[in-house]
Amino acid sequence: METEQKNQTIEISHDFSADVQSLYKAWTEEEQLKQWWRPTGNTLVNVVNELQEGGAVEYHFKEAGLRVTGNYKEVSPNEKLVYSWNWELEDPATEKTEYVLTIRFEAKENGSTLHVLQEGFSNQEEIIPHQDGWEKGLQSLNDHLENGSSTSDTSAQNTSDSSGMGDRSGGYNEAPEQVKVGGG
Repeated sequence: METEQKNQTIEISHDFSADVQSLYKAWTEEEQLKQWWRPTGNTLVNVVNELQEGGAVEYHFKEAGLRVTGNYKEVSPNEKLVYSWNWELEDPATEKTEYVLTIRFEAKENGSTLHVLQEGFSNQEEIIPHQDGWEKGLQSLNDHLENGSSTSDTSAQNTSDSSGMGDRSGGYNEAPEQVKVGGG
């Protein structure tokens, strides 16, 4: 996995053994997203993903007060997605954050590569928890694509643990700076 920090942005690339179509589906289909994406241990319960220019993208989490919203600026299936990425928390002390994500899906001979560019940080301190969150998220995506679950040792837990806290990250047992991936 390659990670770079440049000019208040994050760029991360990750190689997958899955083909680009499978990677794209795992990134965009609700049922697959629910299996692997758990930022800071939060449980994804609803996804709105209108894959068209101007279409809504929304992620609603079980934990009170957390959702991610945005709109697609560019949609090229199996190639590229560009969309706004806004973390919304009910905590009035938390500043609303607005970012732009560019996700590129690159086919490779023996799999694919996902390139993530996140723009819109106001300072370098915001970048660290996001970078850590992306690295964990992409590893979880990799595990999902290879094993059919977010981690190889949680598939049994996920069927009996409706809290969604059976993921490898330990839920809210993260370091304090990881509690809110989304900056602000």
